[in-house]
Amino acid sequence: MTTDDIRQRIWLIPDGVPLKLGNMTIRTSDTDKLLVTGWTNTIHFQNITREKILEELKDLKDSFSDLTNSFSEINDIVETNRLTIEFHMAYDDSGKVGIGICSEINGTINWYLN
Repeated sequence: MTTDDIRQRIWLIPDGVPLKLGNMTIRTSDTDKLLVTGWTNTIHFQNITREKILEELKDLKDSFSDLTNSFSEINDIVETNRLTIEFHMAYDDSGKVGIGICSEINGTINWYLN
């Protein structure tokens, strides 16, 4: 995907069209949030640990920050639509099902799994 393609796709996010870039999916919700979901690299569900997820969550946030630095349109969308950014980490069972692991808003983590 070219830089221009990414820019065009970013402007579709407020209309409900998700943007998938690598291991990150960005979409809006019905509750005034910009959802940024990262998919864990852990292959076997039983091997998921909080420590590993926290590392991947940090990587997700760093990647999103890099993206917003490269594409200011994302910041424009967040500000114009008064969206709260909510980060999510999830497990993808080879396309069969997505399982939420945790979310973070303003530094507060909510764990879905023990």
